[in-house]
Amino acid sequence: MKAHLDHRRAWQDFDYCYPVISRRSKGVSLGVNLNPDKVCNFDCVYCEVDRTTPPRRKDVDLDQLAREMEVLLDLVQSGELFQVPPFDSAAPHQRRLNDIAFSGDGEPTTLRAFPQAVARMAALRSRRGLRDLKLVLITDASRLQAPEIQEGLEILMDNGGEVWAKLDAGTEAHYQAIDRSKVPFQRILDNLAETAARWPIVIQTLFLAWQGQGPSDAEVEAYIGRLQAIRARGTLAGIQIYTVARPTPEPEARPLPATDLDRLAARVKDALPDVALEVFYGPA
Repeated sequence: MKAHLDHRRAWQDFDYCYPVISRRSKGVSLGVNLNPDKVCNFDCVYCEVDRTTPPRRKDVDLDQLAREMEVLLDLVQSGELFQVPPFDSAAPHQRRLNDIAFSGDGEPTTLRAFPQAVARMAALRSRRGLRDLKLVLITDASRLQAPEIQEGLEILMDNGGEVWAKLDAGTEAHYQAIDRSKVPFQRILDNLAETAARWPIVIQTLFLAWQGQGPSDAEVEAYIGRLQAIRARGTLAGIQIYTVARPTPEPEARPLPATDLDRLAARVKDALPDVALEVFYGPA
């Protein structure tokens, strides 16, 4: 399997940290799984997390997490990581260390100790002199308003931080059909706008064919309207539009064809010409 297609959140006998070759990071991303219990407040139809098997553990040991990340940083910086499959198949340009990303088997901001976890990774970054290493939060935006998450975001953004926030829909109906969450859609929208008013954010959107249908024209227009509303309140650092790239537990969650993604992205670009837009396609 090619390195960029393998995003298993397990590495050797580690419980929390894992390396991936990330298309969106354009290099090596070292993941931090703050949800080893596999609990999430979204139930996305395209989610790749296997929730049919029991988790190895349910707690988060920050000392162990920090030790695991130290080892991964050593492996990447020494080049040893690229001697073992699937990383030995990574192209030269994919071997660049890009970020430490809070992204795992659930929503990372649901961990009560989120700010402490961010602080540990920030201290590690500083101690090793990795000024170019980003700290990235990949989030569904459901808890960005919580005081402890705001505390964590302050630390994150003071240490080369970026917020990559999910927005998969323009309407409540599509949000409920695809993301299947009890979190109100309006809370997601409010959190995105309020966070963008404080810090630049990147919007990540997965469009797919669900039960044989891609998003309707009306849904895409509503989605564009949401983006414009967020940008009116703050700063959109970028938009990432992508589709299903790897097998999902639900067979009716299928990738959108490249032509459909290109057509959709063109509409977004026409509406927001000054915002950087990237498109990531499904399996070739």
